[in-house]
Amino acid sequence: MVKGILKVVLALVVLGLGVLAWDVWQLRTLRPPAERTFEGFLRAGRAPRGLRIDPVVARLYWIHGPAPTLVRYSRPVVYAFNPKGDLVDWTPGTDDFKGMISGAPVVQAGPDVTLEQARAWLRANK
Repeated sequence: MVKGILKVVLALVVLGLGVLAWDVWQLRTLRPPAERTFEGFLRAGRAPRGLRIDPVVARLYWIHGPAPTLVRYSRPVVYAFNPKGDLVDWTPGTDDFKGMISGAPVVQAGPDVTLEQARAWLRANK
């Protein structure tokens, strides 16, 4: 009887560690690639769920979508690029919008654009 309970507890612990490992692995895939530019994201095989350009603050926002984890995040992952195409900040999808580089809020704004329009905006601002 004790061995049976011990097996169940051990199985639950292993299952819990597996869930934790999955979430950590998924969150690590959201980190920016080694080349932290707009084109670097594309070369790394990333595909945006949406793109927005905010002309007021001169930012291009790459919207990834919510983190694919078992623990649900209420906000999408957002990467912010300057007019040169360099990554300036990003947020993993938490409610406080806190940027992972500057610590300042990363709030997507502006109209939706296509990939071609985003590239044209970057070319025009270099």
